[in-house]
Amino acid sequence: MSHASTLQPLLFACEGETLLGILHRPSDALAAARCGVVIVVGGPQYRCGSHRQFIQLASALAEAGHPVLRFDVRGMGDSSGAMRSFEQLGADIRAAIDQLLAQQPGLEQVVLCGLCDGASAALLYLHESPDPRVRGLLLINPWVRSTTSLARAQVKHYYRQRLLEPAFWRKLLAGRVAVQAFRDLLANLRAARGRGPAAAAPLAFQERMARAWNAFDGRILLALSGNDLTAREFVEFTRADPAWRGALERPAVLRHDLPRADHTLSERKDQHALESITKRWLPTLV
Repeated sequence: MSHASTLQPLLFACEGETLLGILHRPSDALAAARCGVVIVVGGPQYRCGSHRQFIQLASALAEAGHPVLRFDVRGMGDSSGAMRSFEQLGADIRAAIDQLLAQQPGLEQVVLCGLCDGASAALLYLHESPDPRVRGLLLINPWVRSTTSLARAQVKHYYRQRLLEPAFWRKLLAGRVAVQAFRDLLANLRAARGRGPAAAAPLAFQERMARAWNAFDGRILLALSGNDLTAREFVEFTRADPAWRGALERPAVLRHDLPRADHTLSERKDQHALESITKRWLPTLV
């Protein structure tokens, strides 16, 4: 059952700065869902998301009875302050959760939703300060990039296919493939094996994400796009890194693959699929 929703602009404080958010509030009084959603926007984006994807997601969830707050972190969009990386958004996320619960005092649970490094920021928030109010995570194509993870994904999903193509070898032998391109291939092979100068140690944020994931006692909905290098890196990284061993197979984790979707789910059918699975998943948190 869907319900109409209304939009309410909000201004709220975060460590001396002012954040702007938009609350999608179900207008039907009967739609008193006990679970609300905070959308964490990562990267150089603001609260609408690419091709208005966060507006669409927030509207769909609010029409299903769940209040949703999407907001600009400090230094982005209409919020004040200096821009900061996804590893430094803990205070912003906490301020948004506080604001959502203040606006919707009947809420009992909060879900953090993020795409790419927004998903990573949600996990890093829980590692930094475990928050019992957060009972669910909607993580879309989480960002775990390191030099090694990128090389592995490129070798598996690009170079492997190229090496099996006779045309590639014909061009190489005929001198039509640049020497530098072939050197890049060799460098990626070395990096994928953890050798050479390209194989830097994994960044600390990935370890913190893994610890938060494994310590989280709520539910996780993991959405992965099939046509996205970031999603492929995440899968490859979690398979190879000891800190992530078994994490995706935990009973509380629901993995949903979108085989033809790109990174931002730019096709409406893929966005609609995400909305549908999320609306079915949210009631299981209660």
